[in-house]
Amino acid sequence: MDMVLVIDHTTTSISELLQTRNQQQDDTQGRTEEGVWFSCHLCDTKIDSVSRAHTHLRDRGHRRRAKEKRDELLLKSIPPPGKDQIAAIGSALEGVAVGEGLSEEDVQVRHGVLALMQSVIAHVLPGSKLRLYGSSCSRFGFKDSDVNIDIQASSSMHQPDVLLLVQETLSKCSTFVEVQADFYTRVPVVVCREKQSALLCRVSAGNDSACLTTQFLSALANGEPRLLPLVLGLRRWATVCHVDCVDEGGLPPYSLALMVICFLQQRKDTLLPAFLESTEYSVGQLGGFSFTAVEDQEVLWVFSPPQTDTQVPSENTQKRGKAPLVFAESSREAGVGLLWVELLRFYSLDFQLQDRVLSVRTSSPLWRDIKDWPRKRIAIEDPFAVGRNVARTMISQPMFDYFVHCLKTTYKYFSNRPTRPAANHKPQSQPSPKQSSTPRKASGEAKPKIGHGLNHVQSGVRNVRVTSEVTRRRRKNSECAVEEHEDDEESSDLLEEDESEEEEDSEEEEAIQRAEKRWEPFNSTAEEEEQFVLEELSEEHPSDSEGEEEEPEEEEEYTPLSEEDSPADSTPLPRPHSLTPSKYGSAEKRSALLNGLSYHFTKQAFTLGKKPTLVCSLCKRDGHLKADCPEDFKKVEMKPLPAMTPKFLKVIDQVCEQCQMDFGPDELEVQVREHILQDLETFIRRHIEGARLKLFGSSKNGFGFKQSDLDICMVLEGQDTAMGLDCISIILSLARALGKHSGLKNIIPIITAKVPIVKFCHVKTGLEGDISLYNRLGLHNTELLASYASIDPRVRQLCYTMKVFTKVCDIGDASRGSLSSYAYTLMVLFYLQQREPPVIPVLQEIYDGQTKPEVLVEGWNIYFFSDLKDLPRRWPSYGQNRESVGELWLGLLRFYTEHFDFKEHVICVRQKDTLSPFQKQWTSKYITIEDPFDLHHNLGGGLSRRMINFIMKAFINGRRVFGTPVNTFPPEYPDKMEYFYDPEVLTEGEVAPNDRCCRICGKIGHFVKDCPIRKKTRSRRGGDDWEHTDQERHMKEYDRLRKQEQKRCFICGATTHVKKACPYYRPGGVKPEGGSHSFPSSTNQLRIIREREQQGSPQLEGKKKKKKKTKKVMSGPQAGNLASRHVPLTHAAQKKNPVD
Repeated sequence: MDMVLVIDHTTTSISELLQTRNQQQDDTQGRTEEGVWFSCHLCDTKIDSVSRAHTHLRDRGHRRRAKEKRDELLLKSIPPPGKDQIAAIGSALEGVAVGEGLSEEDVQVRHGVLALMQSVIAHVLPGSKLRLYGSSCSRFGFKDSDVNIDIQASSSMHQPDVLLLVQETLSKCSTFVEVQADFYTRVPVVVCREKQSALLCRVSAGNDSACLTTQFLSALANGEPRLLPLVLGLRRWATVCHVDCVDEGGLPPYSLALMVICFLQQRKDTLLPAFLESTEYSVGQLGGFSFTAVEDQEVLWVFSPPQTDTQVPSENTQKRGKAPLVFAESSREAGVGLLWVELLRFYSLDFQLQDRVLSVRTSSPLWRDIKDWPRKRIAIEDPFAVGRNVARTMISQPMFDYFVHCLKTTYKYFSNRPTRPAANHKPQSQPSPKQSSTPRKASGEAKPKIGHGLNHVQSGVRNVRVTSEVTRRRRKNSECAVEEHEDDEESSDLLEEDESEEEEDSEEEEAIQRAEKRWEPFNSTAEEEEQFVLEELSEEHPSDSEGEEEEPEEEEEYTPLSEEDSPADSTPLPRPHSLTPSKYGSAEKRSALLNGLSYHFTKQAFTLGKKPTLVCSLCKRDGHLKADCPEDFKKVEMKPLPAMTPKFLKVIDQVCEQCQMDFGPDELEVQVREHILQDLETFIRRHIEGARLKLFGSSKNGFGFKQSDLDICMVLEGQDTAMGLDCISIILSLARALGKHSGLKNIIPIITAKVPIVKFCHVKTGLEGDISLYNRLGLHNTELLASYASIDPRVRQLCYTMKVFTKVCDIGDASRGSLSSYAYTLMVLFYLQQREPPVIPVLQEIYDGQTKPEVLVEGWNIYFFSDLKDLPRRWPSYGQNRESVGELWLGLLRFYTEHFDFKEHVICVRQKDTLSPFQKQWTSKYITIEDPFDLHHNLGGGLSRRMINFIMKAFINGRRVFGTPVNTFPPEYPDKMEYFYDPEVLTEGEVAPNDRCCRICGKIGHFVKDCPIRKKTRSRRGGDDWEHTDQERHMKEYDRLRKQEQKRCFICGATTHVKKACPYYRPGGVKPEGGSHSFPSSTNQLRIIREREQQGSPQLEGKKKKKKKTKKVMSGPQAGNLASRHVPLTHAAQKKNPVD
């Protein structure tokens, strides 16, 4: 027989526990284990010593779980309400429904507002239809609730066009005032106020699921009259507790109605039918069961069986049917007051909020695993959009804890008899124990046994009481005195250390003690108030407990409170349209009033003074809301810049021109790239017949850097598109062929990308490249950028200046969560198009005739004006802008920091007119940059809020540096380039955020578990697995080689040693002063990188080598990244460089 010491929620001392254990060991045969083992079932923790048991008992987590368990037992011990209590509760709910709910006149007024708006909208949207939805239709709202209106327009019109037209129309109408657009929410709406009724209207377009859900709720309210007062009561409760504000992490109002319906379906004496159970399907088939409409008090459903990959869905495989919304004859015995208390108990105790999903489609337990929803907080399923969690707005655990706290507190309040008469009208939230004590039944309601309440198995062991450590030291225990002497000293120290924690939890302890005294679930005495609480601690021996498993607890069907004392109202309840104060058991109400019973919806009664924690929906941090979030992307008011001087402006001109000269490829490198392309094409054609290679990207668009990657597109002769080709197979064959090329290394096929490519590295030049298949949009995109670059030389200079700026600030790498250099190039082109007068035209808007020509490639129109010789004649503004490149660069920084509103406009180079994110339906993004050809591609879609703020901080600091003239440069900056491009100033010494990056490789696009560096190379299991096993092997080798190339000193940047071996390394970590030649200077970083760019230029393969051999220094991946190291580099470090 296994000996388990079960310790109840009363208090017990460790000495008594040990004494009991020793006594039981004497009575048990075969006990030879030494030491004491404790098991805390609350925390699922095993403890092997008395001192650790003391420590665990004072742990914050254990104390919190102990209070939760004690509170749960307290709630379970609450007796059902009496007849007069139920009548008083029903009276309170009736007061809410009649006094604050929508009357028939209120509904008529809202229908009048609908008709008025219909007449206004009909002129601009002929054939459109307006419909009410929400609380105005279901009547689950209050007199001041918003009027929700949805527009059904023609299918040829998109939602943004409809709402923009509605906004413009209502703004011109005098009947509706305060017209505003709220397009940056999940459901975009136009908000206005009807002038006569002063009702706030929210107009949406195409919100079909919300309208269907409203019809469903309205039909249920008409069929079950008790639903309306329950929903209005719960909504009023949510308003009082402040848990119905979506912007502050609360629940949407209609989710509360779904909670009431779910409760009425899962009650033992069900009041509403379960729709899935009325069909032939089980809960395992719920995924194919969905609602389609509501007609004549019936819900229409359709069942679609799951389809395999080889099957094609068809109408023949679907089954349709109807299910009644309400029972033909519903039980009228349960009054509204009793249902209200049962509702609170159901969600306080019986329903597992964190494990189950509230679904009105079925009454069977729907676990979150079935829907693949995370087990956090509350989950409520929308009946007509089953993939949507209605309660997803409750994003924080503190708000959920507050929500549960209010539920339990409210349940206690309505289960207790009020302490003040109704005439006083001053409800007291915490009545005294004498006033609130309730007589118990002599036989049927004895005090519950704790062991039974804990569902613990007790093998012939009596419950023991454990007193505090202070009480234990007052008693003499001869059997354990010697063994426990050391543990006593440790425990006394623990008592002193944890006094502060006990003080913090004292208020909550007092509240629980008051509740215990009120309901008397335990034998608490005055001398036990100072004792510690041991929660479910049991002594067990591991050897005896191994192999034993607890039987899984069967889910108990929800049993409502006993109705022995509840009023049996046999009279039918009135319809929700005819709520009057004279209904709902007037005899019991008069009795309740005579007895002084009255319940009130007050904040103190429902919350006990606790306030909800403010949690931001953006950053998920406490203490503020979204409107005040420091990470929210907002337009900042800039301080005015001082007057610009001609001398300083000329310096900026020189800086911009120098960026192109220092970082742009020379003619020799261009020839090298063409030579490599021809060599690769000749080699590939030997293995793949008809292959042709074309350069695109930075190598051909005019904005490339030295040592930038080779972007190559491969096409096949006689094949215009990739249609009908097995691109994966061709890419793998190409990788095998390139593996035989002696001049290439690190051949890696990447077939999981959106565009499959083969990466490689050219051995002699160190250039990295990738070959894609039929990237035709990339080819035309390159031609468009090259055309813009050839219009005006200032275009290339500004793009190089922007690229250097982004590399210094480390904001130009899209693979690490920032923007790509292509995106910054589009930003420059957009600015030059919007300049007055413009520097460059919009080439995609120059054409003959009224209709734009169409040249379709991959479904997109790639037309643009390419006859640049005829551009002066076709574009009237040609050559009118005479600003210097320095003026344009400073104007660009001011344009994106002062004038351009990223929230309201899209960076779009294909049209001159402004384009809003709402028109593109990119309202969830902060910086939107449209690709000129692929109009669905937002180049700023991968930015996080932190990265956006970091980018804007760099632009703001750049505006200040370039816009503030100085007479002389500070002595720590020996060169003007280092002054303007100091990363310590532009980024304020901070590094770029990596919140979206993998912690292993530093890239975005995958999780840590899927990181290619972390994955182990699989063994080759056949030719069919080559694309997996060989690709992973090449990826691992490629990453190893790249790591070697990236390995360099953090101080001087040399590849010959690491930081500790650097002669300029200071172990003390003291930052050297700028300008000193003895130590590194951060301002020389730009010069060192620039010289490496020049020294790392590739040489022609046929060029004669010098006799004197110098150490070859390849420009690695970090060579072109001016912000890859925010550490100083000095002249001394440059002299150490072998190339220098």
